[in-house]
Amino acid sequence: MPHLFRVNAATSLLAIAGCLSGCIVASSEALAAQGCEPIRFMTPIDLGGAGQAYQQARKWRITMAVRSLHANQFIVGTTDTPTAGPNGEPSVIDIQTAIVDVAYSINSRYRLRVSVPFSSGRLTRKWPDTQHHAQTTLGLGDVSVSGEAWLWKPERHENGNIALGFGVKTPTGSHTLASKFYTATGAVDFPADQTIQPGDGGWAVTTEVQGFRRLTERLFGYASGFYMLSPRAKTEVKPSPTSTDRWSVPDIYNGRLGAAFSIWPSEGLSVSLGGRVDGIPKRDLIGGGNDSTVKRVSTITYLDPGLSWSRGRNVLTVSVPIRTSAERKQSELEQRTKVKGGGGFAKYLVFVSYSFTP
Repeated sequence: MPHLFRVNAATSLLAIAGCLSGCIVASSEALAAQGCEPIRFMTPIDLGGAGQAYQQARKWRITMAVRSLHANQFIVGTTDTPTAGPNGEPSVIDIQTAIVDVAYSINSRYRLRVSVPFSSGRLTRKWPDTQHHAQTTLGLGDVSVSGEAWLWKPERHENGNIALGFGVKTPTGSHTLASKFYTATGAVDFPADQTIQPGDGGWAVTTEVQGFRRLTERLFGYASGFYMLSPRAKTEVKPSPTSTDRWSVPDIYNGRLGAAFSIWPSEGLSVSLGGRVDGIPKRDLIGGGNDSTVKRVSTITYLDPGLSWSRGRNVLTVSVPIRTSAERKQSELEQRTKVKGGGGFAKYLVFVSYSFTP
């Protein structure tokens, strides 16, 4: 099979045991929102660069990948406003996610895959007792199962093709891992913030489209789109012990567009550069709860450079998306209650992925 360039729309993303953004801290008087990237890290194949777009028939491909992010800002609208964070300071959020992805090609056009994520998270913030405390989590994330199909036979379309994907995200990851909530009078047992929970608490349907096209002998263009549809409106978990609201189980989306260039073909080395957008829409396609759940509506864009090395059956990729804009939009609940939410978004992300064919 030829070495072609492609980006998988479920990267990260799109993805599932990473970070579902935003944390909302509630009191009896008001809501204040905070958070991190509004995307769960999903199947990361050929991140930002070159690899084998086509997988040979009746072959396995195993991928191990990690994502790391650090967020220490509090953005209201599009403006960094540190004093608007919880008790006057932004939260500090660190999340590391690892995924093991196993794909099997039924033939050259059709492929099945299973992605198993693990994540660890840490959220440090100033609490109502005026002290800084940390919540931590560690565990299995939401496992996903999906199928992919190329529209045209790879044997006849070496210079470009489009693939469609459809799958299911299962609620295998916990969204209720225990921690402490620090009130003005002391600590109480309470689930850790939703931002760092390994799971989001609901089933979901995943859809994706991706494609590539040879532009010159060594230059390829790529594009991809991903949408995760969550039928469940909300979980049973509240943002705080005194809140009457519940966390949303939101839809999420991701898109990528760019080009990859083979700088050293004989050594399988290539670079890529593109744009990326991640987000949580204001209204879910189905499931409802838009005006009665705590939802972190956000849109984040990135400049997405990548480096890829391919040798034989092995592909190693590194991608460091750099944030170019972030907007924390008001949810319907925030509009109804006259609350202007905010959130913390990482200035950059780090993806590392290694794939091999046994």
